[in-house]
Amino acid sequence: MKVFDIDFYCGRQRELIEELIVFSGAPFRYLVTANVNHLVLLEHDAGFREAYQHAAHRICDSRVLFPLLKHFKVGVAEPIPGSTLTRSMMHIAQDRHWPVTVLGCEDDVVAALKLYYPAITFFHYNPPMGFINDPLEVDRCVTFIQQHPQRMTVFSTGSPRQEILAREVLARGGARGVGLCVGASLLFLSGKVKRAPLWVQHLSLEWLHRLCTEPRRLALRYAVDAYRILPIIVRQFRNQRKGGVG
Repeated sequence: MKVFDIDFYCGRQRELIEELIVFSGAPFRYLVTANVNHLVLLEHDAGFREAYQHAAHRICDSRVLFPLLKHFKVGVAEPIPGSTLTRSMMHIAQDRHWPVTVLGCEDDVVAALKLYYPAITFFHYNPPMGFINDPLEVDRCVTFIQQHPQRMTVFSTGSPRQEILAREVLARGGARGVGLCVGASLLFLSGKVKRAPLWVQHLSLEWLHRLCTEPRRLALRYAVDAYRILPIIVRQFRNQRKGGVG
């Protein structure tokens, strides 16, 4: 059953990882990590909606969103934060000596990852700001992915850019492996940005920890998302009462 017009992945993380290992040896496909910000973006961005529709999976990335999904009886077994999933997949890549492509992130982030995961061969390209609106730069990104024999591509250029780019890679073909659209996950893995302690994560307060550590970047976004998500939630409640699912 769809909720917020999203067909969510309902399995547990361990089941998802088993699927991603299989995906890593097949033609390219990607997953997206739904959170409150994504629900807001989906309202107004047609390219983002298309990217969501063509994703292999749409996982619940948010412990804030998860209680709503439980209320609407979607059947999602657990939240799967993108950062947690990325850490698990990078450990698998290390154990299996996978090549991994990274789109986005500064050079120092990838340099740190190479130290932490010496068995992984990293291919890295960091497109310039505004790249998604430059067809030539999008071509460079897609070609870079097509020309490198990765088992996994980590898209780390922020939403909705990373999802739209992953959709473009899928549409053009010629690439292989699994794509993870996981935003700042590599910043946490590299140690450049400190992730919230586990007890904070389990209290569903990771958003507050991020706000306190990056107030200038996140305060306005969080405030706008909080304002815009309310009518979306109200609409979903009304649709449920009417027997709808969107």
